Amino acid sequence: MNWLQDTFDKVQDSIQDRFGGGIDEEEEENQSLLQQLNEASTLNRTQRLLGFAVCFGMGMLLSFFAPGFILRPVKLATTLTLGNILSIGSMMFLMGPAKQCQSMMDSKRRTATLVYFCTLVLTILSAFLVKSRLLCLICIAVQYSALLWYSLSYIPYGQSMLLNMLRMRMPASSSSLDAS
Repeated sequence: MNWLQDTFDKVQDSIQDRFGGGIDEEEEENQSLLQQLNEASTLNRTQRLLGFAVCFGMGMLLSFFAPGFILRPVKLATTLTLGNILSIGSMMFLMGPAKQCQSMMDSKRRTATLVYFCTLVLTILSAFLVKSRLLCLICIAVQYSALLWYSLSYIPYGQSMLLNMLRMRMPASSSSLDAS
């Protein structure tokens, strides 16, 4: 067995020498899990675009067909939630996992991200454990609202444009929107 380990070490050293070395053990300990994951996922541009297109397409397809299950809360919640996870996860192909997670936890996106992920979990729980159609639909509505708010944070003045549109639609309650 020792000869197998020696052979593996020689091959590994040869690959590291040929492609610019590897990460020292001390450096590896100092890296976060997200940084290690980001470096391990080295895809070329075509692979990233293909991964994005497949995940995003599958997510949109699931989300598009989900309303067909409106009378079956478990299937509706599962289909919508899986579609949303695939759609959000598709961005990791473009940005990389570490950068995507950092971006999601940016100060202007943190609340929407946390609400979004909480409602993903609550949607599944309300479907499988509580089996309440009403609670499922409420969670789905909040989920999509958080996703919209999160998405608008990437568009310059997107969130403020939405608030202005809401103010024009609801003039009597505009003072409550000004507080946020």
